[in-house]
Amino acid sequence: MERFVQLIAVGGVALVGGLWVVTLFDAWSIAWFVGATLAVLGTGSLAVGIGSEIDL
Repeated sequence: MERFVQLIAVGGVALVGGLWVVTLFDAWSIAWFVGATLAVLGTGSLAVGIGSEIDL
């Protein structure tokens, strides 16, 4: 599988998982921070995967 596809797939799963964790746990708890971090990393992975295929 190509690298950009892996980044997009993993980023999407991480983003959705992180958002679920943020939704299910109390705000500002340890689990909430883990979910927020996961969502940010997932968004970054999506951006890198998509950005690697854009030619300017």
